[in-house]
Amino acid sequence: MSAVETAVKKVKGLSERRAKALLGWLSEQESAPRRVRRSSPATPRKRQARRSMRSLMAWYDSIRGTTDWEPPRMPDDLVRRVSL
Repeated sequence: MSAVETAVKKVKGLSERRAKALLGWLSEQESAPRRVRRSSPATPRKRQARRSMRSLMAWYDSIRGTTDWEPPRMPDDLVRRVSL
């Protein structure tokens, strides 16, 4: 059963007084301006983590491509071949 069918079934069982109250509430909802719901504010720890990550990424972006350094590699004679 769909949500609309369930709603219609419940509304049919209402008394006249409750049905009028429901219609009044619905008309108020339609005429009222929509409120934009904001997400809850971040906790101080999350804000600090975001700030740290932002500064780290700014530093990383500033040095990226400025050096020819590569991570050291293990010499080939110390590496054993793996065969599956």
